[in-house]
Amino acid sequence: MLSIPFKGCTALLWGSARILATDRKGRWLVTFGYLIALWLLYYLWAALFNDGTERAGMNFAGAFLHVAVAQTLFTILHVGTDWRLAREIRSGEIATQLILPMSLNLRHFSISLGRALAQAAYILPAFLVFLWWFDLSLAPKAIGLALLSVFLSFVLMFCIDFVVGLAGFIATDLWGITASKDALVQFLGGALIPLAFFPAAMREVLAYLPFGHFFNTPVGYITGEIASIQPMLIQAAWTVLFLFAAALAGRIVLKKLIVFGA
Repeated sequence: MLSIPFKGCTALLWGSARILATDRKGRWLVTFGYLIALWLLYYLWAALFNDGTERAGMNFAGAFLHVAVAQTLFTILHVGTDWRLAREIRSGEIATQLILPMSLNLRHFSISLGRALAQAAYILPAFLVFLWWFDLSLAPKAIGLALLSVFLSFVLMFCIDFVVGLAGFIATDLWGITASKDALVQFLGGALIPLAFFPAAMREVLAYLPFGHFFNTPVGYITGEIASIQPMLIQAAWTVLFLFAAALAGRIVLKKLIVFGA
């Protein structure tokens, strides 16, 4: 577990990125749907701020940029780890994967990272064009912290998706579990509504729970709402805990498979 097969990880990362990048029709469909969603969000939030007043301490540009960046991150980081793992479990392919000289966690992490990078390659240009079209701009105060926070957000997303995917051993249909997970993460993470619109007591609680660090923290660094390093430290601490939880869940499932002769 301590030794990481970098060549194998790099090959999986590059291979998954190339597979996604060569799906031209899929790229166009995802990008088109993403731009339609941003367009609808723009006019929805424009209607909410029609009178020009501030709400929850945010003006229209600040509120919309927060949601737009969060939805962009969700589109990039949502790589289907849970569905891919559940599909391997249902088909029995998981038994073959477990005999490979690479841990199940690391294998899926490499594939997921490759897909995220490939999605970023065609989603980010569309996002920048959208900002230019509507004369909007981002003002990150610490680009390094913003990039690191986005990576930590990806790790958090991967860990929760990986654990949900392992539920395929005990559930025949993961649609309800996955849909509930995505809705919960987006809502409590500030991807649907900025956390500034939540009650003050709820914001205080979410600041120390993992949900607020899935999207609210990286979005805050990207838009310039956050400059302090404290949210990053809390996000990093939750990332470490999630990594241990995902590794523990993988070991438990592996022992169960061995016991049943898989």
